[in-house]
Amino acid sequence: MMQDVSYNQENEISLIDLFLMIKKYFLFLVIFTLLGGGLAAIYAFGISPKTYESNVQIMVNGQHQSIKDFYMSDYVLRQILKEVDVDTDIEEIREGLTITFNTSSKFMDISFEFNQRNYTSIILVELLEVTQELIENHDNYKAYQGLITYPLNPTTEERVAPNYLLVIFIGMVLAGMISLGYVFIREMMNPKYQSQKDLEKALEIDCIGLIPTFDQKGGNQHA
Repeated sequence: MMQDVSYNQENEISLIDLFLMIKKYFLFLVIFTLLGGGLAAIYAFGISPKTYESNVQIMVNGQHQSIKDFYMSDYVLRQILKEVDVDTDIEEIREGLTITFNTSSKFMDISFEFNQRNYTSIILVELLEVTQELIENHDNYKAYQGLITYPLNPTTEERVAPNYLLVIFIGMVLAGMISLGYVFIREMMNPKYQSQKDLEKALEIDCIGLIPTFDQKGGNQHA
């Protein structure tokens, strides 16, 4: 009388099994990983929004916070927008401006980030020119005379985001993990025995013998 034999596959995999599985699907894993890197590159270079930055350093003689508030004031930023033909508003300009200083130092660092190319340097230059003009020609701002030493033009604009190499690396890592997970699930759903001992352990019976097969044109043939 034949008996139905059932078994529960252990939820563990040895390093050897993992190595054999990777070896078996190596080409698929490599292609899928490279495909993920390629898609990430397309996103980074063509789709992802770009951010650009310029920066400048000025010298100040005290009243650091007051000078910062002056540079960030609505009036100054509004004057910049009058001079620069750009599709933005004062809140976006203010959000992109970063002014840092140390009260024990005479240097104040000003940087500007923006999502439109070729405008960061223009806007920083205009910021310096507008504030200088106000200090020289308007009584309300003459108190700043002698407090600010204006520098040369801001540094050349640089792209600061996205980081192309990082995006591509993350894309390849994610693609590699997804492909490896797919292979692992595929193997677990279609279990195969790698040796006679694995078969005997799973079925809890002795294996009397094995029937070898060999590859022949037209399909597998039993020896």
